Amino acid sequence: MPRRATICLAIAVLATAGCGGSGTLSKKDLQKQAEAVQSFAAEGALVAQGAQEDRTTDAFVRVHTEYLAKAVTKVESELSSKQASGSLDDKRARVATLASLVSKDLDQLHRNPGDRALAARLKSELAKRAATAEELAK
Repeated sequence: MPRRATICLAIAVLATAGCGGSGTLSKKDLQKQAEAVQSFAAEGALVAQGAQEDRTTDAFVRVHTEYLAKAVTKVESELSSKQASGSLDDKRARVATLASLVSKDLDQLHRNPGDRALAARLKSELAKRAATAEELAK
């Protein structure tokens, strides 16, 4: 029986660790999260450009920005629930903040898909945020 209890305990610990709970973030994990933020921001900039130039439908803009906003919000949530050591924790916080800003930009575009002036501004903001995330991923 003790062996069975040990195995059950090990499975429970592994399952909890794999569920995205709080924990320590490695440098590689942070790099991947920053790359994800960069990708979502860059894709958002492309959608914003399409909206600015009236090359996309409002429905496409709404659906795609909703998807991107949800994905980047998930990254932000994961980063906010973790800790890292030393200067890596500062970088983690910066990437989490950047993810939040990208999400807000995408939400604005989602709510106003036909606003060309807003799309132009958000295209620029999202492109800048993508560049910042790329730097943080290094």
